Amino acid sequence: MKTRPYLTFKGKCNEALDLYKRAFNTEARVMHFGDMPANPNFPILDEEKDFVLQATLKIGDDYMRMSDCGLNHPLNESVTEQICISVEATIEETKHAFAVLAEEGRITMPLGDHFYSPCAGILFDKFGIMWNFAAEIRGE
Repeated sequence: MKTRPYLTFKGKCNEALDLYKRAFNTEARVMHFGDMPANPNFPILDEEKDFVLQATLKIGDDYMRMSDCGLNHPLNESVTEQICISVEATIEETKHAFAVLAEEGRITMPLGDHFYSPCAGILFDKFGIMWNFAAEIRGE
């Protein structure tokens, strides 16, 4: 059994993918709403055709899944700060990803040396996703 983060966006998933690919020096597999066969039970609006239906972003040895909500989807009404993506990496990887995700984001704990890690910090990226970074965790 595996658990994977699954992030949903309000029509901004392609933009988020570009940011995350830069932050983590990686690529993604992407399917768009416009790639789906026509289905009368799931009509796609013209402005949704480029929305991400399913994306898989490789980060190190793990994957994160992402997609957009349709414009009329109920998820478009909710916002949460109760989910956080935890990233454990080398100091160099941590500094790079943190700097990229901080662009237009909000740092709540700047990168620094802490009792549990020589390089740890927390931020919200420009999409409101919380990221908790810790490099070379002590005591493990």
